[in-house]
Formats: sequence, structure tokens, C-alpha cells
Amino acid sequence: MIEAYDRSRKARVASLLEAEALRDIESGGVGKSVVDRILSLVQSGMLRPGDRLPSERDLIEIFSISRPSLREALRALSILGVIESRHGGGAFVTDLEPRTLLAPLDFFLSLREANLSDAFASRRVIETDITRRAALAARDEDVLVLRAMIAAHDSIQNDPVGFRILDSRFHEMIWNIAGNAVMQRFALALYSMGLDVRRRATQDPALIRQSTQDHIRIVAAIADRDGERAFTEMLLHLDHIEETTRTAMLNSKG
Repeated sequence: MIEAYDRSRKARVASLLEAEALRDIESGGVGKSVVDRILSLVQSGMLRPGDRLPSERDLIEIFSISRPSLREALRALSILGVIESRHGGGAFVTDLEPRTLLAPLDFFLSLREANLSDAFASRRVIETDITRRAALAARDEDVLVLRAMIAAHDSIQNDPVGFRILDSRFHEMIWNIAGNAVMQRFALALYSMGLDVRRRATQDPALIRQSTQDHIRIVAAIADRDGERAFTEMLLHLDHIEETTRTAMLNSKG
């Protein structure tokens, strides 16, 4: 019964790909055309998580494509988090969860410190909206957790390592309250960018005091379920983070 189901599923996938292969090949490159076609099947739901693609030989025949071009296309889909190779052979559609599809963003952002300007601009767009959403979605128990974190700030005013741990938990808690998995993944990637510079900045007790006051105001807005005030307080907090991060970068070059 299971084998019959697997054969039926494989036949369905093969027929879908054959239908896509009947479309004209774009002049932008055969490999890109294959990527676009498979992505369109995934986006439409015709290819589903866990579906196994036909063998490499079959894909070459289906798309009338060379082996190098096919492998280029499969590698691109793998980098995008859409397909994965599994032990025992074969390429499968991934779980298509946000954490899988957005993993390349983590890699890109964490590598390039020169992208800090873009990262802060992006954080302002994403994390302010997340904080507004958190204020509107927060439950009483969420507010209690945030207030406990604020209370914990007293013990880490002169402890940079403790502050970094608490700061990451604080922001992650807000992302979780907002409840948007895609935005949460983007926020994490942007937060993680330039952490080496951020570590140097947090050696300054003045920064810890400033961030503590920012956090207090953010939590107060969330506790009042005031989305617009929460948005504004997070925006000010991000301004402070960018300023101190840039100062740390300049000092490291001096």
C-alpha cells in the first residue's frame, strides 16, 4: 500500500514537471528556467513539502537540459531552501517553513558588516511593526514575563555579558508575542548582523543604562496595549543602537 502510494506520488510529480517543460524556454538561461518552473509549482501548491523530485536522469530528459545546467538549477533551489538532498539519494521539497526558506538571509547578513546601514533601515521597518503588533497581541502573562525581564536589568548594569543575554531574550520575547514567523526570522537575522561590533559597544555601562531605559518604555507601551507608542519607543531604541554601534566601529578603527 505504501509503495503504491509512493509510486503514485512520484508519477504525479513527474507529470507536473513534464507539463512545465512544455512551456517555452526563456532566453535568460536554461538553468534559470528550471528554477522558475519548479518555484511556480511550489508556490501554487502543486509541489508539496516532502515531494521527491524525479531522478537526475529523468529531470534531464523532462527539461531537455544538460547535466551541468540541471545541477546549477538544483543547487540554486537548495540555496533558496526549497529543495534538499537526503541520505540515500534524491532531491526533496523541504518543509517550506519560514526558518528554512529564510536561512540564506542569515548567511548573507552575518557575512557583510558593510551592510549595516541597510540592516538598520530594515530593522526600523520590521522591528517597529513587530513591536506594534506585540502591543496589540500581548496577553497578561506576556506582560508579566517582560516586566520580570525589566526587573532583571538591575543585576546586569555592570555585566556586559549578562546584558547581551538579557537583551537578546527581550527582543526575542517581543517577536514571539507578535506571532508572525516570517517577520520573526527577518528580525533575528538583522539583530544578529554585526554582533561582533555590538559586543564591543556593550562594554560601555552608559549604553547598558540607555538600553535599560529604552526597554522600560517599550514594555510600558506594550503593557498599555498602545501599539503606536510601542512603535515609537522601539524606533527610538533602534536609533540609539545604531548610534552606539557606529561609535564602536569608529573607535575600533582609531
